[in-house]
Amino acid sequence: MSIFLVTCAGAGEYVKARNVTHYTKLQQVDVGDVEGHVILVYESKGVTTNLEGKWFCDGWAHHETGVMDINTKTGLGSGHGYGCQTDRDGNKFMWTWEGKAMKGGKFGTGYWEATWKAIKGTGKFEGIQAKGTVLGYSVGDEGYADWEGEVEFPR
Repeated sequence: MSIFLVTCAGAGEYVKARNVTHYTKLQQVDVGDVEGHVILVYESKGVTTNLEGKWFCDGWAHHETGVMDINTKTGLGSGHGYGCQTDRDGNKFMWTWEGKAMKGGKFGTGYWEATWKAIKGTGKFEGIQAKGTVLGYSVGDEGYADWEGEVEFPR
């Protein structure tokens, strides 16, 4: 699950981007209360591409970890996690997400709707402010997430 949309109050810059990822770690534990109810802990890595608006995160490394509480039979659930985008110079933009799994996605599979917000930046991104929405899809070990919003860059 990797979706990243950015929206920020104030004089932020509009950004729309896509993370394409591969799950590098995925651990599933059956809850046992009803058929299909599982907890998933994951790590994913990939690349971000800028789609629209101010150039930001284009070609950057993407790393994300999270937890999903989901029913594999109904496709419904909730989750939260943390992500980090790293530019070519090693500067980082870190964020958190929280959302829910939905039925009937674009490809007839489930998808995630989430909100995200910046939690920290390093180097030239120290003091960054950002928040937004994200929409993500996963198919097997692969996934992508589209995100948009506004980012207020440090001065």
